[in-house]
Amino acid sequence: MSLDQRTIVVTQISAAVACNALAALRLAVTEALTLGLSPEEIQEILTLSKEIQQQPISHVTHLVDQLLREPKKPTHEHSADCGCGNH
Repeated sequence: MSLDQRTIVVTQISAAVACNALAALRLAVTEALTLGLSPEEIQEILTLSKEIQQQPISHVTHLVDQLLREPKKPTHEHSADCGCGNH
């Protein structure tokens, strides 16, 4: 898969904002200006990236908690008369 330069620079700006990587952000914004993105477009990318970065991570936390939680029902040995239907 190949991406055009505009998509790459938008992704670089977004990633730099998400990581709070100022040197990478400076480089990506400079490259965006060189590619012809307007200051307004760059500002919109920055605004959207900052909004996404500030979203609560409660859903991520909930999912990880779910994945790491111990099973509620203990597993058992299957036998001909256990009645679970999984054998």
